[in-house]
Amino acid sequence: MELDKEAFTRAVTRLAREVRPGRVSPEAVRQLLERVPDSEPASPPEGGGGRIYRMAPIEVRPTTEGEAELKREYLRWCQRAQGGGDCLRLLVDGPVLGSEDRYAVALALAMGSVLEETRHSLRDMADPAAVLSLVLWSATLYFVLWALPEPISKGVGAVLTVGLLAWLGVDTVWGLMQGWTRLMEESGRATTFGELEDAGETYGRVMGENTARVLVMLVTAAVGVGAAKLSKKMPGLPGYAQAAAQAEAQGGARLATLAEVESVAATSEGTFSILARRPGAQATVPPATTGSTARVLVQHQGGNQQVVVNGQRGHVPAGKAANAIPKSDPVGDQLQAAALRLAQRWGPNNLTPKEDEAIRAALAKGAHWLARLLERQARGRFVEDQLKAQFKQLRWSNRGVDAIDPTTGYRYEILSGTDSNLALHGQRMASIFFRMIGF
Repeated sequence: MELDKEAFTRAVTRLAREVRPGRVSPEAVRQLLERVPDSEPASPPEGGGGRIYRMAPIEVRPTTEGEAELKREYLRWCQRAQGGGDCLRLLVDGPVLGSEDRYAVALALAMGSVLEETRHSLRDMADPAAVLSLVLWSATLYFVLWALPEPISKGVGAVLTVGLLAWLGVDTVWGLMQGWTRLMEESGRATTFGELEDAGETYGRVMGENTARVLVMLVTAAVGVGAAKLSKKMPGLPGYAQAAAQAEAQGGARLATLAEVESVAATSEGTFSILARRPGAQATVPPATTGSTARVLVQHQGGNQQVVVNGQRGHVPAGKAANAIPKSDPVGDQLQAAALRLAQRWGPNNLTPKEDEAIRAALAKGAHWLARLLERQARGRFVEDQLKAQFKQLRWSNRGVDAIDPTTGYRYEILSGTDSNLALHGQRMASIFFRMIGF
């Protein structure tokens, strides 16, 4: 959906009034983006004087001439385009621009005219530069989370992702993620401000003016609040009705139930898996066998759960008691041990030519996180193929669960034990009881 300049300016001006840069440090933003849903940021001690502090390791080493020149070029850009000084507050933790600082500069450059629109929206704030810096830093950290080996967002980051998917659509958000990995790669090796400008301009062509406005609006709403508060702010944002309709049309979470979203994971197929709790659901399961304790690991929206009982991780459909997980499962235990051994044995030399080609193609495009996903999938296929050869007594299938023990009837699903993959399997097979063999 389109967000015009006037609606954008009004929304950011209103949302920024709730941002207190002296009480919400960038480090608190980092922790909040990685925190579980509904937790709120802790306020720093009183008397902070309105300053922004970032914690960083102490590096006692001389500044290189290249670093010094990059800093000078950054300050000249601030003087020329942003009113002077350390306009993005990137030098408060040290005399040079670190990797994340460079990402932030490149992102600011990518925003183009929208950065100036944001500054204009903040003109009546007591310290507009501090608010702008915090919003930009929050957006940078949010994108950095998507470039981690496990591309999954949680807590307020998950709500922010669902918001972006609703306002922008799956294809646009997918493009943002792919473009961001290239920006990180180019900015990370940049030694001049001109190279940062090139990285920013490239990403700016991916982002576009409308996407930049939506990003700034949603990030400004998210700064310094938890998932529940961000969810409550969404209905007051311009374009909410259209975004809500688009979210449902895409098969995603209803914006009206955003507070129930726990995590959002990207898949290599270009889709997003949203894990949400049922409204009012409690993280409990029916009683297990006497003397055993059922621990809930994942509570799915449909009432199905992933639990650990008797040392086994099982998927339990809604309404089914946890005592369906047997006290003893020798075959499952052997499967689990073998899967772990095989996963440790796997290496790049086990890639098929087709798998190797796909990974190289992803790397060539700068999509490093996609390459890691493809590599994990290749490892999964290797592990499963080897298990099929070792456990021929099981009934293996390419549909439904991976294997069934014909003697006991127990079902087994072989899967890599990442958060996104575990969540995805629970959603795809919500009505089936099976043991999860992770590696």
